Amino acid sequence: MKTLFALLAALLCTLAQAQLQLQRLDGSRVTLDAAALAALPHEAVKAEAHGHAVEVNAIDLREVLRAAGIEPPQQVRGAALRQVLLAGARDGYGVAFSWAELDPALGGRRAFLVHAGLKPDEGPLRLVVPADARPARWVRQLETLRLISPP
Repeated sequence: MKTLFALLAALLCTLAQAQLQLQRLDGSRVTLDAAALAALPHEAVKAEAHGHAVEVNAIDLREVLRAAGIEPPQQVRGAALRQVLLAGARDGYGVAFSWAELDPALGGRRAFLVHAGLKPDEGPLRLVVPADARPARWVRQLETLRLISPP
């Protein structure tokens, strides 16, 4: 019984710390906390990493961006084709996604945010990109998402 309470306490602590900082193209910032993330639509996601099957309940990255007021253009073209979403981890690790690859009409790549059921070294937030051949963009301990437009 004591172990069960310890596990529940650790889970609640992890959920309480789940915060994602997002930066819009204009430089303004917004924070989504555990409650805001829990309110977003979730779906079952199956993937493979290093030869092991992975099944998680996660939020489509596009839903996370919408919740933060970061909307892709109706048609990704022109200047929007150079916009990049940078995902940053606690340890400084970072990866990039272009609007074009995330757009269903162009690249159709799906990325997902996992915010529950993670091991302490993976969370409290993690990105999962099931279609990537290697899990190099599966960012552990995700802290920030920044939309930028390089010159």
